[in-house]
Amino acid sequence: MKKVNIIVTQSPYGKEDAFGAIPMAATQAAVGNEPSVIFVSGGVYSVVKGQKTGYGDATVWGRDVPSVEAEMQKNMELVKFYALETDLEKRAVADGELVDGVQKLTPGQLTDMILEAEVTLVF
Repeated sequence: MKKVNIIVTQSPYGKEDAFGAIPMAATQAAVGNEPSVIFVSGGVYSVVKGQKTGYGDATVWGRDVPSVEAEMQKNMELVKFYALETDLEKRAVADGELVDGVQKLTPGQLTDMILEAEVTLVF
């Protein structure tokens, strides 16, 4: 079993990074690895409840596309989800706004996770 970190740095507005990272993490769980998705920088906006973010080009935005939150909830038992505490604070994201099950990390905890993992991918 390998520890696999997938770090999402981009905001979810018009981009697929956050949405695509979650199924990738779930595939890691399916083969016996221990995946974590970590949201940092603008990526922390992905963990705000009730987001209507959309992704892809403008024609896709109007369609009924599953939300990042829905993908997170669907995979919560397989994947651990984290958000960097300092980036949440910089962007004024309050604890009550976080998707249920998302844990906050300090910069030191993030460093430890990176050092302990066999694989770290950055989106």
